[in-house]
Amino acid sequence: MEIKFDIIYWNELKSKLNEKYPVLTNSDLLWRNGTEEDLLRMIALKLRKTKKELQAIIESF
Repeated sequence: MEIKFDIIYWNELKSKLNEKYPVLTNSDLLWRNGTEEDLLRMIALKLRKTKKELQAIIESF
């Protein structure tokens, strides 16, 4: 399932991700000028997870 989110939804998600994975910094969770795909790929890399695993985590919230 493809995840689509806006900045308001992202603010909620990043809070939950930060609680579950304290290794993520505010900088890691900052939605820059890139796409959602870029953001998710970067976070998955930091967590040493696949994009699919990260999507499952996000969907569980």
